[in-house]
Amino acid sequence: MSQATKTYEAMFLLGTAGTDFETACEPVRTVLGRYQAEVLLLKAWDERKLAYEIAGHKRGLYALSFFSVDPARVAEIEHDCQLDERILRVLILRRDRLTAEQVEAERTSTAKPPAGRDSESRGGEGDRRRGRYHRDSGRDEEGSADREVSSSGETNESAEDSGSEDDTKDRDKAATD
Repeated sequence: MSQATKTYEAMFLLGTAGTDFETACEPVRTVLGRYQAEVLLLKAWDERKLAYEIAGHKRGLYALSFFSVDPARVAEIEHDCQLDERILRVLILRRDRLTAEQVEAERTSTAKPPAGRDSESRGGEGDRRRGRYHRDSGRDEEGSADREVSSSGETNESAEDSGSEDDTKDRDKAATD
């Protein structure tokens, strides 16, 4: 490959007609080969029921690919994927800093993405209902801090979450009322 090539990551949604992965990925290999793309990785990511029917398919096979190609050819690759009936959807992203170690790690990984929401992803759901919740800061988008309420009904905050001096005066005044 020439020095003008860039590395890309692509997610292909392929129709499944009871075929194995190699047969299903044949159109992907054909399109990438047509434009002299160097395929670094092509692996099955997941097969699942689609949210809505696409071109008569109710199930689809997601294939993850990393490849190097001339950037001028990416639009042509996307166009060919749209013309091929066996490729239902494609998303191609440029990956500037992709290393060989990352590709190898992806090749050896067998973990699939979560199929649905698990108990960990539901953490702080009550806080999200008030506004957007940021796990790292413990604050929602409006900036109100998480507070602990003692048995006497007073709120306790750490010094880090206490806000500005005016807010502190307002809270002290409200507590005395």
